[in-house]
This record gives sequence, structure tokens and C-alpha cells, in this order.
Amino acid sequence: MCLPMNDFMKNSDSFDMHRDLETVYRVSSYFDFPFTAEEVADYFLPGVNISGSKLLQMISEGEFADIPFKIQNSYLLTRENQNPNIRSIREAISAQKLKSAARFSTFLTRLIPWIMTIAVTGSVAYGGAGKRDDIDLFIITKINRLWISCFLALIFVRVFKLLKLQPVMLLPFCMSYVHGEGGFRNQARKNVNPLFARELLKAIPLAGKQHYRKILEENDWVRDMHPSPYNAKVESLPDYERIIDPARGIFLLDWAEELAFFFLSRYLRVRAYLTNLKLKSHQQQMRLFEPIISRNSCVYTSNFYRWLRDLWEIPPTILEQGQKT
Repeated sequence: MCLPMNDFMKNSDSFDMHRDLETVYRVSSYFDFPFTAEEVADYFLPGVNISGSKLLQMISEGEFADIPFKIQNSYLLTRENQNPNIRSIREAISAQKLKSAARFSTFLTRLIPWIMTIAVTGSVAYGGAGKRDDIDLFIITKINRLWISCFLALIFVRVFKLLKLQPVMLLPFCMSYVHGEGGFRNQARKNVNPLFARELLKAIPLAGKQHYRKILEENDWVRDMHPSPYNAKVESLPDYERIIDPARGIFLLDWAEELAFFFLSRYLRVRAYLTNLKLKSHQQQMRLFEPIISRNSCVYTSNFYRWLRDLWEIPPTILEQGQKT
């Protein structure tokens, strides 16, 4: 028989609370972005069921004295001059970008009938975006309609830029995580890790909220890592109702999908190569990314994302134990 994953997390040094708080400290320092104790308790301590107030109490009483957090109101600061007001500035920028993404997603879903879900992830979803940060879009399409949808979406992104329908800072849409429905389901099974769990929970669905709830329910292992935000997120979303796709299986669309995949996948690889050359010339190693492209997915994985993933990685031995007796 298999024990629940949260039992392994609670009994494993890999999910030690002290280690995760050290990681929070590193990330907060790197971004110069203070987190609240509630955020840390909910999203950065996988497998630990603790409230923000209890976490503040433990830190105040010196339980993690070797991690030099400074407490200001409910914030955990990483140095004396770290200013919580920077959050309000970035949150305002993120809110503007989120509104832009909402308008764009409405436009896409009206014109592209195969899109099932659009959500915003990354810095905008966390409320930490700067003016130059991309608006990362998480998109799920119907089976065998990913590349037609990508082709049309890229055209619409270009139209928005050319017509200057919005300020430049609100237009850097990046379709960094696009999957066909089946492709995402397979990929999610391979990504049982705290960063992926947190990204799913922090994502802000703009279209297809019912389907987004289905995604969370199909990946209920996320609840073992972050029970409170998982339950709150699922309850906030409408129930999923299956909609039959009348266009599925139409030969002409299947042919167009194959054609779009053939040309667009090659174009995106070349563009990624040229973009990486430019990033290297500017010494921006952490922003270098690898395009992972197949018939069922188009995902950009940056060095920065890998760094974050490794910080909260579950050792393979823990996952193997969870699948054994």
C-alpha cells in the first residue's frame, strides 16, 4: 500500500521547515521582495500545516535565530533597509498588467474557440512584476488544436503591438506554458514538486475557470503540499461541466494543425536561439531559456525557473518511497 505523500513530507528531512525558511530568505533577498508570514506559511513550507501568526511567533521567539529575518508588521524582511513599500509599487504594476492580460484573454477566447483555459503566472501572479517584466500566460487548448491556437494567438499579439492598443509595458505577453489538454495531463504527472504546486495555486485564471478547477482537482497531490490555499482556490472556482467539442475530428482542422506545428515549431526554435544569443551578449545568464516543443506542448524553461525548482526539489528517493509499500 502507498502512504499519502504528505506523510512522507512530514517525516523527511527534505521537507525540513528550517531548510525551506532559508530558501525563502534567499529568494526574498534575490528579488528584494518581502513576503508576509501568511504567504510563507501557505505557499513556501510544503507539507507543513502552520498559520502565519504561529510562524511569526516561532521566529520572534528565536526558533530560527540563525536565519536573520527582520519582522515588520506581518512582513519577513531580509535586511534592515528592505522596504515593504516596494510591494505596493510592484503590486500596482502587476494589477495593470493583469488587466491588460484579462482584456487580451477575452479577445483570444472570443476568436479562438479551442482555448480551454488562460491564466497568468509568474511575477504578475505573485504581485511582484516590474515595468519590464513579461506577462506570462498559461494556456490549455483542446486536444489536437494547440498549434492552430498558438499561430492565431501570436498573430493577435503582433496586432496588439503594431496598433499600440495598450502601453508598451502592458504588451509583453509571453506564451511560456502552452499545452494541449492531454499533453498537460501527462506533463503534470512528471512535475510533482513544490514549485509546480505553487505555480498552479498562484496562477490567476482569466478564462476557462471551470476547466482550471478541473486541473486542480486532477492534481490533488497539490493539496498535500499546500492544503489551505488549495482548498480556498478550489472553492472559489465554478464546478466543471464537460462541453463536447463539435469541431473535433474535422479533417481540415487536423490538417491545419499539422501544418501549423511544422512551420511554427521551427520558427519558435529559431527565435528562441536568436533571443538567447541576445541575452548572452547582455550577460543575462539566468534569463536564458530552453524551448521544449512537441505536438502537445510548447514550454519555455528558463535557467531562473530551474534555479527556483531546484531550491524546492523533492529528492527522488522520497518520491520512490511514496510509491512503495
